[in-house]
Amino acid sequence: MVELNGTLLIQILNFIILVAILGHFAYKPMLKVLDARKQRIQNDLDSAAASKADAAKLKDSYEEQLRNAQAKAQEIVTQAVKEAKVKAEEQIEAAHIAIEQEKENATKQIERERKDALDDLKAQVAVLSCDIAAKIISKNMTPEENGRIIEDSITKLGAVKSGK
Repeated sequence: MVELNGTLLIQILNFIILVAILGHFAYKPMLKVLDARKQRIQNDLDSAAASKADAAKLKDSYEEQLRNAQAKAQEIVTQAVKEAKVKAEEQIEAAHIAIEQEKENATKQIERERKDALDDLKAQVAVLSCDIAAKIISKNMTPEENGRIIEDSITKLGAVKSGK
């Protein structure tokens, strides 16, 4: 069997002292380093999770802002289209009014010119009638002379109408 002698007891005592010294000077600082490392890793993980949560909130905020901007842009485009339609309709209506006014002005001008032409024609007819009457009265008329006077009057009337 195993013999118990003094060297074995000293070796056991040396081993216990070595374990105590290593536990005090090596194991505890190593545990502290490992605990510090574990805590730093946990802090980094917590920080990463917080950063991820912040990034998600920021992303949601940006997406909301983007949706709002798109809605505002669509609203602006819709409003611009409505305003353009209103302006186009106003311009078309103004053009119609201007055309109607021009038609009325042209109709009035044509009517004035027609009236002036008729007045001028009446004056010419009156002058020619007076000329014819004066010639008829001053002469004894034969049918040939009467025809000749009528032909001369028609020729004069044609010359006056054409502006010669």
